[in-house]
Amino acid sequence: MSNKIIQVAVIDDNEQLRYISVNQLETSGYIVQFQVNNGQNALKKIEEDGRLPDVCIVEGDFGIVKLLLEKHPNLKVLFSSTDDHEASVTDTLKAGVSGYALKYADPDEIVTAVKALAENGRYFSLGISGIARAYFIKQS
Repeated sequence: MSNKIIQVAVIDDNEQLRYISVNQLETSGYIVQFQVNNGQNALKKIEEDGRLPDVCIVEGDFGIVKLLLEKHPNLKVLFSSTDDHEASVTDTLKAGVSGYALKYADPDEIVTAVKALAENGRYFSLGISGIARAYFIKQS
């Protein structure tokens, strides 16, 4: 997949923060398939486009994660949040996210995470990687 241009969707209700993410992704060579402010608009764009993005970044709204993954269980979702509490991380993992990036981590981390997910991997910020590891060990 490394030669394929990666299509990314960004869902964030904060327009300024969404713009920063989109700019960073485009500068790194990714194509932003769409950017919207909520889950309903994301579902509408996926339906209009007729295809799933390679990776969908959801900024801080667990409800959107659940909505998207219930409708599109194969969607690779990267959840970006400031919440590093074990219960929150575990709930997000149970919902089926492929990655979880902490917003206060290195700004380039989103780019690294998107690449990992697009290559069928997973990505978890260092601050929550232990929680993710423990979760997946329990699941196996």
